[in-house]
Amino acid sequence: MSEISENVIFKTDHDAKLELNENFVGLRIRKDGIMSINFRCSEENMDRVIEFFGSFKGSNPFTMDIGNTGDIDCYFKGISSVLRKTDETGYPYCFVSVTAQELKKPNKIMMSSEKSSHCFSSLVDKQLDNE
Repeated sequence: MSEISENVIFKTDHDAKLELNENFVGLRIRKDGIMSINFRCSEENMDRVIEFFGSFKGSNPFTMDIGNTGDIDCYFKGISSVLRKTDETGYPYCFVSVTAQELKKPNKIMMSSEKSSHCFSSLVDKQLDNE
């Protein structure tokens, strides 16, 4: 059994990869598998986020692996403008939000309208948001 990592890894099917510490990534789950992936980090890390997601068009597929728990298949929906701010201690940071939709695969065992226990939305009921 592998240990849970402190990193979140995003990958495309074209071998592009973005790996960030979980402290820089927040997640809000909405209805129907829609999620906001929020990034709050330094300018250097923000450059990496923008490089990864900035070229996505339409519904680009990508995967997200939270803490080495397995890939979650997603579709890109959009990206906000980058906000540059300073926290209460004077530390500058950047913030951007990516909207995505989880790709829910039908469970082979449960071919009814019952919700699959393997889909990401049913596993996460908390927010990793650090806004």
